[in-house]
Amino acid sequence: VMLRTDVDEILKNSKGEAVGVRCGDQVATADIVIGDASFFPPEKSVKTGQVIRSVCLLKEKIKGTNGDSCQIILPAKHLPGKEHDIYISEISSSHSVSAKGTYIAIVSTTVETADPVSELNVATSLLGEIHARFDTVTDTYGPASDGKTDKCFVTKSLDATSHFESAAQDIMHIYHQIFDHDLNLDRKIVEES
Repeated sequence: VMLRTDVDEILKNSKGEAVGVRCGDQVATADIVIGDASFFPPEKSVKTGQVIRSVCLLKEKIKGTNGDSCQIILPAKHLPGKEHDIYISEISSSHSVSAKGTYIAIVSTTVETADPVSELNVATSLLGEIHARFDTVTDTYGPASDGKTDKCFVTKSLDATSHFESAAQDIMHIYHQIFDHDLNLDRKIVEES
């Protein structure tokens, strides 16, 4: 019920620890609050940079690729003037995200200049004919503190990577911050009956 709802207030106890959230007239209680920077007051996060993403609609898959999807990483060390990699992720109708015969390519990188769209030129030139293109620049944020004192754990914004490795690392980091030990994904949490 409260998904995709703006948080109006982080509810706190007398010690200043989060005990829940209020969204309009609805309240959800919890021992801790975990969320993106947008759910918290501005002082809970710090700006870490910007990401440029271009969503491109194609009528043909990227030349030289096989299958209905692909991921291409252009390493920064091979890109003159770039300090960050550029990522291309291509998906298609087989993923139920587009009409048959339409491919979606998402190109992204960390912004390094005042002209972020041009930073993607080397990657978009690999796509072939682009039928429609949608560019967005997004600010990225990270936590201003570790969250242990007030029980508010702020996740990092999604970065330019297309493989979610950094997002998974952030989850592991927050788990450790909360429970003071690493998450063991090899152990069964619920035993079979």
